[in-house]
Amino acid sequence: MVNSSPNTTKMIETKKKESEIKKQAVLHVLRELALLNDPINSPISKAEICRKACVSKTFLYSYQEELLKPINEEIKRQNQKMKIISQKQSFSANSNAKLIESLKRKITKLEEKNKILKNENAILIGKLAKES
Repeated sequence: MVNSSPNTTKMIETKKKESEIKKQAVLHVLRELALLNDPINSPISKAEICRKACVSKTFLYSYQEELLKPINEEIKRQNQKMKIISQKQSFSANSNAKLIESLKRKITKLEEKNKILKNENAILIGKLAKES
């Protein structure tokens, strides 16, 4: 009583539709995380995308070009942002005092130069007054 020619086309079509819906869900979650643009509080990772889209990692890896490639590109962008953020923080933490000292020295030099120029200006005004 075995069916010699089973008709599985409907089942295959249904599975393809389910896969397409899951792919769209993954891409939607990726867009959401990218729009948040917050690598610290909402990082983009394969595990996070799988969790939010309710798919397995195996599902992601079965669609290399369609899903993994855009995810990996977004993760690279996020990592670049994280590098920039950490560089800014380390700069301000490590050399803030030295920067302040340097700026104070510049201010002192400029004030001295300003005094000299004021004296020269007063001398020139005095000479101009004698001539007229």
